[in-house]
Amino acid sequence: MRILDDDDVLLSSIKPRDLEPPRERPRTSVATAQRLIAQGMGMKLPSTTFGSRELRKQEEARRNRIVSRQKKRDDAWGDDTN
Repeated sequence: MRILDDDDVLLSSIKPRDLEPPRERPRTSVATAQRLIAQGMGMKLPSTTFGSRELRKQEEARRNRIVSRQKKRDDAWGDDTN
């Protein structure tokens, strides 16, 4: 094990994607799983009531995931405003 310098040949051979922190797996739901299984079997599920409240909850959860992901990235890699 050794520390790599900025101009190290080994460092330039590593893909930048491999140096990023791991990503969280997306959350799953029963409805999504049922829809995917039904589609795989060639069936169509009866539509459910899906209103604006659910959409707002999903959008809020998406925003929270983005903020959380950015915070974790900043904690892991530090802030680039040097």
